[in-house]
Amino acid sequence: MIVRNFVKMHHYETSNRPSICVVDKFLSRNNFSDLSEFAEECQYRYGEKDNGSQRPTGMTYDLLTEDTDEEDQDVIDLIHGKILEKFPEMEEYKLDRLYINCFAPREIANFHQDCDEPLDCVTFLLYANPVFKGLDEGGTTEFYLEEKLIAIPPIPNTLVKFTGWIWHRATPYNTDHRFTYAIKYTKDY
Repeated sequence: MIVRNFVKMHHYETSNRPSICVVDKFLSRNNFSDLSEFAEECQYRYGEKDNGSQRPTGMTYDLLTEDTDEEDQDVIDLIHGKILEKFPEMEEYKLDRLYINCFAPREIANFHQDCDEPLDCVTFLLYANPVFKGLDEGGTTEFYLEEKLIAIPPIPNTLVKFTGWIWHRATPYNTDHRFTYAIKYTKDY
């Protein structure tokens, strides 16, 4: 019996430049399982502060640092390499930051932008929780685009690519911690 791993991509575009793209089954099962376990075992620091006036939320583990160890570098190489494979246009961008977000159950995050419009920046999110418990559990990423909210559910092993200056936020799970890899690029001019 041959099992095929079909990858679906969904695009949400507007008349303006911003866009959101969703890629199902981004990594192989084994690679995703390894990254999911890795995210659960990291030592996080409190307080991602997205905008200067907002209170910090969540916890983060930065992979891309001056003293990145071998295990972290393997994770970076896997994710960055797979992004370049699926999105060759990202070769023109610089990888600025790669980290894991961790939100506690029912912890409310702030809407924010990853860069100021009209900078050319792209953010990717990889949902790292191993199980999707349904819509009532929460955990979506909400995007505010053209006076509409678009919510992308946290299906395990789903990659979301979006224009970094779109206002967005994580929503918490009701009963579990929410783990998401965040990968941020800027255009290298």
